[in-house]
Amino acid sequence: MKKLILIFFVIINTFIFSEEYVSGKITAKLGSVKENNLVTDMELTEETEDIVVYEIKTGNEIVNVESPVYSDKSLNINFKAGDRVILMKDEYEDGRTTYFITDTDKRISYAALSLIFIIFTVAMAKIKGVKALFALGVSVAAIFYFFLPLVLKGYSPIFLSVVTALFSSVVTIYFIAGFSRKGINAVIGSIGGVIFSGILSAYFTNKMGLTGYSTVDAVGYVGILGNIKVKELISAGIILGSMGAVMDVAMSISSSLTELKEKNPNLLPKEIFTSGINIGRDIVGTMINTLILAYIGSSLFDILIISIHINELPVARLFNFEFIAVEILKSFSGSIGILVAIPITAYLSSYMGTERNILDDKK
Repeated sequence: MKKLILIFFVIINTFIFSEEYVSGKITAKLGSVKENNLVTDMELTEETEDIVVYEIKTGNEIVNVESPVYSDKSLNINFKAGDRVILMKDEYEDGRTTYFITDTDKRISYAALSLIFIIFTVAMAKIKGVKALFALGVSVAAIFYFFLPLVLKGYSPIFLSVVTALFSSVVTIYFIAGFSRKGINAVIGSIGGVIFSGILSAYFTNKMGLTGYSTVDAVGYVGILGNIKVKELISAGIILGSMGAVMDVAMSISSSLTELKEKNPNLLPKEIFTSGINIGRDIVGTMINTLILAYIGSSLFDILIISIHINELPVARLFNFEFIAVEILKSFSGSIGILVAIPITAYLSSYMGTERNILDDKK
């Protein structure tokens, strides 16, 4: 995931500013070449079976734009009047200008989804929801304005991901719990979990000989990635990807044990620690499922393609594809990070504010 974001930014910086893209609104569908005998600049090819002409308003200008209709129906987008699209503007030396539809303009959909998300969050969590949204914004900003720019400059993605995870944990938990004991316990527990995940993933990245170029398409970006430590992006992605789940578990345990201590101050630290482990056991099953299923879901297309060719691939070859190894590494390293965060958080929550350490506590 984070590797794709990095590649996206590299492509943006390298290519996108050499072309001009504008947003437009389809006002009418003028018809197709075959149905209306329209004359267009485009020619039919083996991949296309027709050409449709749309009338599109972009700024103060009305333009006619040709769009191919592909023989493979799954490749077509059925535009209609009122749809907003992205156009690529191509200017020729003779002064002629042509436009091509590159895609639908998805920004309105993004805004609608964001608004629905914000409404539900605030409705369910009230002021804590507002704080959580602010913390999320800060975390995302840290990734895009701190992590990615420094990675592009050649700094270690693993180190930067740890710093970003620490910053995000502190900000998020501060807005949820403040600089309280339970907040500090949760921060330390979550950071312990993600650092362990990072160390584990870094070890197995080298052990399995992973390069960071997990797909054939990724290899094509070798020339534009410069001095970026691509291999370290695997571990960095695991640290950032598991951060939210580990933080959730750490905060849940810390909050539960703090409440338990406040309700019954006579409990011994060892009893509180045992309760924390028991709470962690109840949480861990669903949380690990959440994390692993999220990674599987993000690779669903690749998994589907493999399933189609499963009988043609030897097991030895199948499990040695790099992109499969990376997803397996992400799933297990992230889940182990959750398991590590549980005893760390439970341990800290059991003795902070008490006079005794659980290792010295005897029943």
